[in-house]
Amino acid sequence: MTTSTTLNTTYQDIFKTENGKTYLSALPKLEKITSGQSFLYRQNGAPSMVIDIRLTNDIDAAYLQQSVYKSLQRYPYLTSQLVEKDANYYLSKNDRPLIVAETDQLRALGSDEVNQHLIDVTFSEKTIFIAYHHAIADGRGIMPFVETLLYYYLGYKSNTWPEIEHINLSDDTMSEDEMLEPLENLESQPISETNKMPDLNHRGYQLLETKGQDATKSSYRYEIVLDQESFMTYAKKHNATPAIAVAIIMAQAIQKAYPDFELPIVAHMASDLRLGVTNQNTSRNCVGSIALPVNQPIVDDEDFTAVATEFRNLIKQSKQISNLRANVNQMANLFEKLDSLPTIEAKQQMLSFFENILLNTFIISYSGQTKLGELEQYIDEMHTYMSGTNGLSIEMLAINGGISVDILQSFESDVYVKDFTDILAANNIDFKINDTVLFEVPNDKLSR
Repeated sequence: MTTSTTLNTTYQDIFKTENGKTYLSALPKLEKITSGQSFLYRQNGAPSMVIDIRLTNDIDAAYLQQSVYKSLQRYPYLTSQLVEKDANYYLSKNDRPLIVAETDQLRALGSDEVNQHLIDVTFSEKTIFIAYHHAIADGRGIMPFVETLLYYYLGYKSNTWPEIEHINLSDDTMSEDEMLEPLENLESQPISETNKMPDLNHRGYQLLETKGQDATKSSYRYEIVLDQESFMTYAKKHNATPAIAVAIIMAQAIQKAYPDFELPIVAHMASDLRLGVTNQNTSRNCVGSIALPVNQPIVDDEDFTAVATEFRNLIKQSKQISNLRANVNQMANLFEKLDSLPTIEAKQQMLSFFENILLNTFIISYSGQTKLGELEQYIDEMHTYMSGTNGLSIEMLAINGGISVDILQSFESDVYVKDFTDILAANNIDFKINDTVLFEVPNDKLSR
């Protein structure tokens, strides 16, 4: 692993590298988007997913631009644009550069403003915003690019180049299966009765604030940053992972606000399906979810540990290959049906239920721990979010001794956040909470 610190990389240089040549040679068989189709046929476009990185010093535009180009030399497939043909979307080489901009307004992906790119990098004062389209990547797929970009940017800025084992650099060899669709060449796999997931009541308690609510593009964001040490001490004591612990604390908060819940409080936890697909190193969208129901009041440590242990067992069962493959096959069948429809309008109609879907009681996703060694000292906070999700959802990221918990709501009320933070305080978990943000990320501007 070597580090080049020169500042003369251009966009076209990306395609002259070995990785760039691999990407271009593979592009003809990569073209058609399959796994991300549910984000392509939204009538008004799909909102960007945003990674919001708050540094300790003002952003240097030249260093950031170079960091983007250096990173794309390792991930050239993220330069692709989408072209619509016969109601299908195909990846195509994009000859127009990806140019960073100083602005506090996010730009629409796929638009001329971003040269039709499906990722965008902007900055304002001390904050870097990385927006990406879920049609081409999920959180696990985009985070290696984010880590590489931060490594280069913070390296240029501090003139410090530590060796960090898992960080991919510009001249590290890309594997072709990173670019491949996850659903290719699936073989049917029968599900044995012993491995079947238990029947769960997926009818979750509906938050009162969401009843009768119309669709909205904007969301309210409540940013909580947990002290990782005190939080993990609590989580481990209760046999909980970070995501399980946050899910149970939110369930407690809902129970505290409305103790007379007649249905289970269900946490829909994002689940990586890669072990059930052919191309397990894919960066493409490969996410399902598992419903984790809370059926009883959680009033003490014993209750908390019991629910955490049950959640662990359900997640373990969901990760058995047969259960993963069952979920993947459901996705494949949906996309096969979608492919049979002749027009964009027909596909939009089929997927219209995604436009304002409400998953009761809430959604939770954890993008994991970002590790940048001594460079983490230059990162204050890191958040991830999108707007327009109906109901309540939680996005989590960990870096530099903190775990960001972004609570996103389609309604204005801090009742759950207040109860959530009261529970943190009662259990000696240190945290900080930022000002509430009413926000809206732009929908894509793909040709339709």
